Amino acid sequence: MRCARIGLMVLLVGMLAAFGLPACDSSSTGDKDGGNGADGDVQDGAGGDNPGGDNPGGDNGGSGDMPICDEVEISASEVPPNLLLVVDKSGSMDEDTAAGSGRTKMQDLKAAAQTLLNQGRGTIRFGWMSFPNCTGRCNTGACSPGVVSVPVGDDTVDAILSRLTALTSAGGTPTGESLQDADDYLAGLADNVHRSFVVLITDGLPTCPNGDGHDATDADAQLSLQAVQTLHSHGFDTFVIGLGEDINSSNPELLNDMADAGGQARSGAVKYFQANSLADLEAALAQIGGMVIGCNIALGTVPEFPDFLWVYFDGQPVPKDGNHANGWDYDSDRNAIDFYGTYCDQLRNGEIDSLEVKMGCAPPD
Repeated sequence: MRCARIGLMVLLVGMLAAFGLPACDSSSTGDKDGGNGADGDVQDGAGGDNPGGDNPGGDNGGSGDMPICDEVEISASEVPPNLLLVVDKSGSMDEDTAAGSGRTKMQDLKAAAQTLLNQGRGTIRFGWMSFPNCTGRCNTGACSPGVVSVPVGDDTVDAILSRLTALTSAGGTPTGESLQDADDYLAGLADNVHRSFVVLITDGLPTCPNGDGHDATDADAQLSLQAVQTLHSHGFDTFVIGLGEDINSSNPELLNDMADAGGQARSGAVKYFQANSLADLEAALAQIGGMVIGCNIALGTVPEFPDFLWVYFDGQPVPKDGNHANGWDYDSDRNAIDFYGTYCDQLRNGEIDSLEVKMGCAPPD
């Protein structure tokens, strides 16, 4: 069996424990003409017309432990995700997060987002959009959809913190059109290396464009839901956060539907993240930050036979799962291995000491 030794660098700033990978031995069996499968015109253990030489595995032609293959080393590294923050700055953000709290939703947003940005610095590739896209009291442009004012990148935290500090509340709630712009932006990146996510933080129902920035309408609600569905269809999951006691107690149905459509619904009756306090919002953002990191590795070399990859945690095999429920799968577009379910949880929680990827030989033609 070909053994891919992966040295994995994980630097996740308090969110994920680092884990290293041991060297692995090449496996060689047989005592006849199998050789190492790489002499002359024979490559990668395929052995030309007769894989592995004339008699791989000794007298019994393959009865050894595994085919004879060259040992290769594939470097790998943790892949930081793209996380686009799409933030509601409408006029109602100046209201208290909860009755009698003495803190506005805007104050809580600024404090919690600052914590997330500093914790994720260097491990998450942040981008920033606020909506509506207007200044001052929004005498004009109260329904202007958001634009990405800080593009997703490796060193964007300081630029976003500057935008966050200057953020003021005004205008309507053009949620749907802003999410459409977010989808256009992420699709335009054509980024096949980093997984991309959206975090929507909103304190009210959509009021634009049909509600003119004042009235919540079914048309604007459907526009928002369809925008999340489109994001998900393009491979961009959306985390939905409802900020404020008023929206969470009065009308959570749309946010529930959006969370379901976004691919990151929570278990239980409430599918989105409810935040009725600064502590709630900080906990939601910390959980989301942990959910988007630590569950994929990029391979430094494209495997010749990806169907014959095997993955091990601490020497125990991890099942391959094409349904992405509980196991791993190989993404050929990104040349990455992604982990799902309990195996992803084990990586995030720092429970794994070694991760090993092996690749076997191609089967005979």
